[in-house]
Amino acid sequence: MNPPRNLTRNHISRLDPYIPGYQPENPEAVLKLNANENPYPPSPQVLEALHGNISEVLRLYPNSRSADLRRQLARVYDVDEAQVFAANGSDEIISLIFRTFVDENDLILSPYPTYTFYQTAAEIHGARYQSIDTDQDFRVNLSQFLDYPAKIVFLANPNAQTGLLLPPRDIEAFLAVFNGLLVVDEAYIDFSSETSSVYKLSTRYDNLMVTRTFSKSYSLCGIRVGFAFGHRHLIESLDKTKDSYNIAYLNQVAAIAALEDIAYMEANARRIKTSRENFQQALSEMGFIYLPSEGNFVLLRHPFLPSRTVYESLKGENILVRYFDQPRLRDYVRISIGTDSQLERIRAALRVMAAGYDSQA
Repeated sequence: MNPPRNLTRNHISRLDPYIPGYQPENPEAVLKLNANENPYPPSPQVLEALHGNISEVLRLYPNSRSADLRRQLARVYDVDEAQVFAANGSDEIISLIFRTFVDENDLILSPYPTYTFYQTAAEIHGARYQSIDTDQDFRVNLSQFLDYPAKIVFLANPNAQTGLLLPPRDIEAFLAVFNGLLVVDEAYIDFSSETSSVYKLSTRYDNLMVTRTFSKSYSLCGIRVGFAFGHRHLIESLDKTKDSYNIAYLNQVAAIAALEDIAYMEANARRIKTSRENFQQALSEMGFIYLPSEGNFVLLRHPFLPSRTVYESLKGENILVRYFDQPRLRDYVRISIGTDSQLERIRAALRVMAAGYDSQA
């Protein structure tokens, strides 16, 4: 039999795809703290709304603009509806930003380390991608980005791997002098302080887009809905390039119901922040070193135990955490914040590891 013809575009053939956190076939059999999923269920109103909308209406196409969802987002976040966009997860928004605003060979910048899908999306669309190293403490210095003629800068805030937060004043100072488009990915912002978001700056700056997701704080990874805030001319451009019906009807229903019970989300976010602070304190007491996270996860290492050993040992106990075999990050593991009982289980495992090392030293 002849080998199949290679019909794939050359740069796609060479592409290293984005690899998400490991998804076990039977997630109920493990303690899954590797994908920054919310440990608490979505609002009961979401489940009620889904059950109440399973009807013959599913034979119809959904609203192509997700108009009701956009109106609800505008009300909840107190912005003009023309400044709101909704899509099939924030990853689709990132892809649409490339489709809409990026020409071949345009330069795209982001810090290192950060969410690696920015680089994947850039390479898919034929753009040039360059990362700017964070400092020794993994802090982002935006002034370094002005040394490059970038079309777009992607900034996850809090940062996707480290949990570190750049203050809004630094972001606004950068916006005032940057000529390209700044995309601030606020997937984890609800686990930070209430004044950390910069989405309201999109009313004053026409080169800012802020992306959000229902996956993390709203406990809705499974519905794949993201949203964005930006100047109306940016939103109008995204509407020209999005797929016709990019959010399924029931997914729109679920997202609207989650917004109608935003107090439920905020209460869970507070619980996670409290658990995170307690977990970080316990890590210090066990001799682990961590970055002070503003997300629903903690990046940590032991001064002597290899992080791959920590990762493999936890996996052997059916506890999944994230290990990145990448420069600077391979010294760490990332642990998502679970419930207090889940965190107690992983604390116990880490405590045994740390004690075992101390007894050998």
